[in-house]
Amino acid sequence: MSVRATERLIGDAVIVSVLSKSPQMVVKAINEETKIITTSWFSDANAYQEGTFPASALDRVEVKKPSPAGKTARKK
Repeated sequence: MSVRATERLIGDAVIVSVLSKSPQMVVKAINEETKIITTSWFSDANAYQEGTFPASALDRVEVKKPSPAGKTARKK
């Protein structure tokens, strides 16, 4: 599912949905009129890269928050 080109997306992690090994990228800027999103990421060689993609080509990365280690919720 593609992302919406809104200002709320800035700072979120995204991937290119059609690439099987897409890097996780951070959204830097959005052009809401043309629905073009500017992203940045680090390559496998740790080189900084930037790219622009149409919003329809990107998906948000689902980040799972780790559960607290060693703590369990109990009801008495």
